[in-house]
Amino acid sequence: MHGSTTTCFLLLSWGALTTLVRTDDAVEGPLVHTAVGAVRGFSQCLRGTVVNTFIGIRYGKAPTGELRFREPQPAEPWSGVLNATETPPACIQGNVYRGVEWAVPDETEQSEDCLFLNVWSPVVPPSTSNLTVMVWIHGGGFSQGSSSLPVYDGAFLAAFGHVVVVSMNYRLGSLGFLQGNAQSAPGNHGLLDQSLALRWVRDNIACFGGDPGSVTLFGESAGSQSVLFHLLSPASRPHFQRAILQSGSLCTRSTKYSDHRRLAKAHYLARNLNCTRFSDPYAYLQEDEIECLRRVDTRQIRVAEELACSGRNCFRAIFGTSSLPDPCAVVDSGDKDILIGTVENEGGFFASYWFPVGFSLESSKNLTINQTQLLLAPLIETPSPEFLNDIYDLYTGSLRDTDFVGLKRAVQDAWGDKMINCPTILTSLTLASNPQNRVFHYVLNHTSDRAMESPWYGMTHFDDVEYVFGRPLLENRSSDDQTYSKKLIELWTSFAKKG
Repeated sequence: MHGSTTTCFLLLSWGALTTLVRTDDAVEGPLVHTAVGAVRGFSQCLRGTVVNTFIGIRYGKAPTGELRFREPQPAEPWSGVLNATETPPACIQGNVYRGVEWAVPDETEQSEDCLFLNVWSPVVPPSTSNLTVMVWIHGGGFSQGSSSLPVYDGAFLAAFGHVVVVSMNYRLGSLGFLQGNAQSAPGNHGLLDQSLALRWVRDNIACFGGDPGSVTLFGESAGSQSVLFHLLSPASRPHFQRAILQSGSLCTRSTKYSDHRRLAKAHYLARNLNCTRFSDPYAYLQEDEIECLRRVDTRQIRVAEELACSGRNCFRAIFGTSSLPDPCAVVDSGDKDILIGTVENEGGFFASYWFPVGFSLESSKNLTINQTQLLLAPLIETPSPEFLNDIYDLYTGSLRDTDFVGLKRAVQDAWGDKMINCPTILTSLTLASNPQNRVFHYVLNHTSDRAMESPWYGMTHFDDVEYVFGRPLLENRSSDDQTYSKKLIELWTSFAKKG
């Protein structure tokens, strides 16, 4: 996209302390004609670079009524000019997780009509147009989150990385992942939303200065799991060339949710909503039961889902079925450049969630050897004294009761290995076994000045996201944090451009 950068520099010299301002032409805003209609956004300036910003572009029809629990449909063409300057609604979600309420938009900011995406496009000279595109998929356990959370603002990444950034909402929880009937509610609707957004990028991103032949798909946690799905999906693979998987893999037992558990949750939800008879809880829902669920108000679904899940993401992407093969056994991911990795202390996030008394940042409680081993015991689902002793020896064998920091790190390391590290390594090896792929593995480790008072915590799950999106550059953060953010932006965008 092209435009005037003069206004940007004038505004910065007039207000030297301002790092992010709208340019003068924001009164009208940049106008782009897509394949389905015109959209008008706004321009903002970030430290000398103008970024044309479009927030809330519809890419899919409202998945309501008869479209609830079904494959998404592309947005219909519109007349006039779409106002792409206001934050779109997040998809319906309940407060399933304790302690991460910040990731759940207010109920008034949610809607079932939520299939919108955002585009940030830096203004560049005509000779450098056709910029690389980076498409972000947010995490949140397939249960919560939104592309419009401040931490996912793509403006800084676009400005400093000279790339076009795209993010999208996709259906969450039961509305996005309930599998109750193979025909009319097959499941994984949220993943199909993402795939539809990728097709929108293919068809329209050139209008925003992006190159549809140079697209990198990246995501964190459940977003990273989603990226792996698209690597394995013949329908999605043609629409991107590279992939970045941050702290999320499908090679875990939790992603291979059994049919019985999955269907039992569907029945439990339907029963709480008065939509099912007391039939076999492990059978598929009947057509009339699905139709009943399509008529239920989303507020009731939100409450029923919180009751059904109780702190766990029980409605999520399902793999290892005939339609979606086991990602740990499939190497047919095409010819891709893949960057995959973790952060140093993935388990700190999970320990602070599951064991808040000892692992919240504010906690001063220390652990004994016995207490530590009690927290390690749930690592294995089938009781085995020999296996448990091996676990204890591996993580606590050299520690004593007075090794307070070491004991906390042992719990975090063990849970981080189970949830993220080991599955990621297995995924890396599986992807690398395809000779057509070029796979690069990383581990990030940076301790923010904000975490110094808890040396056992360190860089944990999700901490890398703010650095990739440049949040420390916008906020009043330490020079170390800002330098690290610049390095990650450079690494991520360099990989997106060249592999």
